[in-house]
Amino acid sequence: MRPASSRLSPTMLAAVPVFVFLVVPTAIVVPMAFNHSRYITFPPDRLSTDAVTGFLSDTAWMSAVLASLQTAGIAVALAVLLGGGAAVALHGRKFPGQSAVTGVILAPMIVPPVVLALAFYQFFNSVALVGTVLPIGLAHAVITAPYAFLTVRASLSGLNPALVRSARSLGAGTASVARFVYLPVIRPGLIAGALFAFSVSIDETVISLFLQSPSATTLPVKMFTDIQYNLTPKIAVSSAMLVTVATVGLLIQVFFMLRRRSIARMLPLTTVAADQTG
Repeated sequence: MRPASSRLSPTMLAAVPVFVFLVVPTAIVVPMAFNHSRYITFPPDRLSTDAVTGFLSDTAWMSAVLASLQTAGIAVALAVLLGGGAAVALHGRKFPGQSAVTGVILAPMIVPPVVLALAFYQFFNSVALVGTVLPIGLAHAVITAPYAFLTVRASLSGLNPALVRSARSLGAGTASVARFVYLPVIRPGLIAGALFAFSVSIDETVISLFLQSPSATTLPVKMFTDIQYNLTPKIAVSSAMLVTVATVGLLIQVFFMLRRRSIARMLPLTTVAADQTG
């Protein structure tokens, strides 16, 4: 008789079809990207790298990839700076309207993307910035900053505000407190927030569609337009690329999460050993 710990629970059994339903449609695009046919078919007629080669040599697709990387870079940098800075600024402070401030920071996660897209279009059009990579990156920073805010705030949950006050009372300046007190604690949150921001930005379509131009077309927008007018295996190649980026980001987040948990398990043992030594 097998031990009870080795048996699959009903919850795990119920999760299997859900997992298959979510993963299989996503994984299908990978073999489709190596189809020899000029059209998207599954299963592939014959495996070939022609679609991948054509994708890499197509200036329109490469321009879309470059535009997506540029917008994601702007979004990640600003999201980490603004979201992380907001989390640090609110840490350990109580004041009237704090919940309202937090709600405003998290609002881009709740507002429908088409509403945000229209608002961004009206604003950037009024300052004559529509049609470049910069407004798309700035718009993406707004919708990704809440992710950095949440991950950094979660990292700060283990920081005692008394440590900050103690550091200031000992003469540490703002830069020293940020470097030696806050940064070691929020580093995992900053990394996770940056990964979330990159994943959201590289995949965002609605806002990019409102702000795009022929010279500033992101990869999801290029995929959307080609699905309507030029359905080729290059779309499957770009889809496989996005799936790969999302998978790598997820694995990195899992790695840091497991690493943080292993360090957290070691902390009580270290504390006990220190107490016994003292």
